[in-house]
Amino acid sequence: MLVVVASVLLISLLGHAKAELSTEALIERMQEGGLVIYWRHAATDRSQRDRDLSDMSRCDLQRNLNDEGKEEARKVGEGFERHAIPVESILSSAFCRNVDTARIAFGEDSYEIRDDLFNVPPVRGRERQEELVRALQRYLNTPPEDASQNVVIVGHNINLQRAARVRIDEGEMAVFEPGDERSRLLGVLTPDDF
Repeated sequence: MLVVVASVLLISLLGHAKAELSTEALIERMQEGGLVIYWRHAATDRSQRDRDLSDMSRCDLQRNLNDEGKEEARKVGEGFERHAIPVESILSSAFCRNVDTARIAFGEDSYEIRDDLFNVPPVRGRERQEELVRALQRYLNTPPEDASQNVVIVGHNINLQRAARVRIDEGEMAVFEPGDERSRLLGVLTPDDF
């Protein structure tokens, strides 16, 4: 019985978090600002894999966006503009799929690459992995400097799972309200929600 209960709890923690707000209410809340929006990079070509990450500018050695992912990024960027969702800053992992997601959605030079948003799995060493998780927890719990704006983070699923126990698919966004001790998940959006 305990195994069943533990399994159900684990699935609920790592599965899709149920949106506390409807899609419409969530977009309205994003228009008000003060949130951290964690966007898992858009859809990728799964026939590719990350082969050599010693030079992050070498996109030919990484898994990259596919055509669907590029369209998802465009759709989200247009949705932010159409819904007048204010953005103070866009922070991205150095992976090409993340940078391309940010660039296609928000424009060239609209984002800042952060080393502490690097994808956890390829990192060797438990201490460095834990540093990356703690860094993301700080990001999720830090409100924008201007409370009328939002911070967008373009990152990776495994980082979010470890930092906030939330699992999202490629292209999805988990919307957080920073708190004194812990951020609160308000809901999850897909590119089609825009």
